[in-house]
Amino acid sequence: MNKVAIIILNWNNYKDTTECLQSVDKLDYKDFCVFLVDNHSQDHSFRKLKEDYEHRQYNMAIMFIQSTENLGFAGGNNLAIKQAYDQGYSYFWLLNNDTVVSPDSLIYLVEEMDTDPNTGMAGSKIYYYGTRTIWFAGGKINTFTGRARHPGIGESDCGQYDVRREVDYITGCSLLVRREVIDSVGLMKKKYFLYFEEAEWNLRARNGGWKMIYRPESVIFHKVSISTGGEKKQAPFVAFYEIRNAYWMIKETQQNRIKICVSFLYKYYQALRKIMDIYRFKQDKKIIRIKYIIKGLLN
Repeated sequence: MNKVAIIILNWNNYKDTTECLQSVDKLDYKDFCVFLVDNHSQDHSFRKLKEDYEHRQYNMAIMFIQSTENLGFAGGNNLAIKQAYDQGYSYFWLLNNDTVVSPDSLIYLVEEMDTDPNTGMAGSKIYYYGTRTIWFAGGKINTFTGRARHPGIGESDCGQYDVRREVDYITGCSLLVRREVIDSVGLMKKKYFLYFEEAEWNLRARNGGWKMIYRPESVIFHKVSISTGGEKKQAPFVAFYEIRNAYWMIKETQQNRIKICVSFLYKYYQALRKIMDIYRFKQDKKIIRIKYIIKGLLN
């Protein structure tokens, strides 16, 4: 069996991180260690998580890493990947702390890696928490606009996405990456901080000849955007990262100048739509939201 480093970020969220860890502790695949990174929480959640481990509430091995600042999704995960890499781990499973995993979910992802040496990243079928409604069944990226989407999102699962297939990208919510990908393309870019960091990583890996594979047998459940206010009421700062990072992703992974120009124009269209949505859906903090949208355009 290949050693797997399971990397989970905690940020002010003891309850969800605990539920995630409890499900990971029941995994059928046993050759793993959890690398739990605290992204500079202010609510004592990290201390409570360590106390739970010291009181033997888990049977698995957990390494605790505390950051002195909030490094975002990319920086926090990179912190743990570097440590696990230096310790000789073969595979690295990025797992959101607001997920619950099925006991056999890791088996199928590792099987994919072991079976096909050209698979660089593998991902799960992801349901909305507590349902059989699809949130992720493989990702698509428009390399002209930078728009990333999940085909099938919101659909009831009737087996329509039960086929293993190559996809444009695997979401960082559940992403298994092999060591050799890190050797060839490096880590995620810390400057993205939040959103599109794993999509850009996927594109870089694809440009390097690696395949991204969706494995529907691997099932997890996701509470979706807990740290940013949820899907229906996202925090104002989210717009900044969505607008800026989508453009950055295309600019940094595509050599075609037409694509770069189109993505530049698209971010203005995206900004206009977001401003219209503020009034259309009667969102709160209108001035703050508009400021973040403009900031996204200027960066």
